[in-house]
Amino acid sequence: MPLETLMRLVTSTATGRCMPWNLLPGLRGRPVTVAVSASVWFRAASSPRSPAAAGPLLVAGPNLLHTEDEVRKVAEVFPSSTVLCGPSATVAATLGALDGRRDVHFAAHGHHEPGNFLFSRLDLADGPLMAYDIHQLDAVPAHVVLSSCDIGRNVVRTGNEMLGFTAALLYSGTSTVIAGVRRVPDDLSLQVMSMYHQMRALDVRPVAALAAATENGPPVPLVCFGCG
Repeated sequence: MPLETLMRLVTSTATGRCMPWNLLPGLRGRPVTVAVSASVWFRAASSPRSPAAAGPLLVAGPNLLHTEDEVRKVAEVFPSSTVLCGPSATVAATLGALDGRRDVHFAAHGHHEPGNFLFSRLDLADGPLMAYDIHQLDAVPAHVVLSSCDIGRNVVRTGNEMLGFTAALLYSGTSTVIAGVRRVPDDLSLQVMSMYHQMRALDVRPVAALAAATENGPPVPLVCFGCG
């Protein structure tokens, strides 16, 4: 990579415009995981993988063209899924189904709030699911996909602590989060997520499944956070 291009990428990252690792030519198709801290990574990596008590939870938010198609595609891969679409995808219904679930996929519009990370949110049928709602759960999911606009963006405060919706999940105990750090077109997300979950159904690790699903085609700003 030319030095001038590399310097522009480094400067962009340093000024807060997060750059997905998979957009670097040398990392395209290579599994890369971003950990919030060594301790959080170790806790997630060393936790035993418990068998799923129920199928995945799939939630489609409003005001996007392909979100319902996306969750239905994922449901074809996992027939035991619980699907919340349209008016049924409320905050209360989602939180109720989310508690104790091992695998969760959100296809919804997301908002990152750099001023107060607890107000980062996902748009659902009757209002926002807030980052602080995650702390109400008795048991957070182990694996979460946030197929949403820039909800994976984070703020790093003094002490190098990462904040945001993704961090709220990870600090609460979620092992792996797949999230966008830039706007993810929902038609492109539909293609990538379909391939991603097909590979997950074959027990491919999330970080490897994401790398393979985003290796070809247009660049997709999705990042694997946690232990991968």
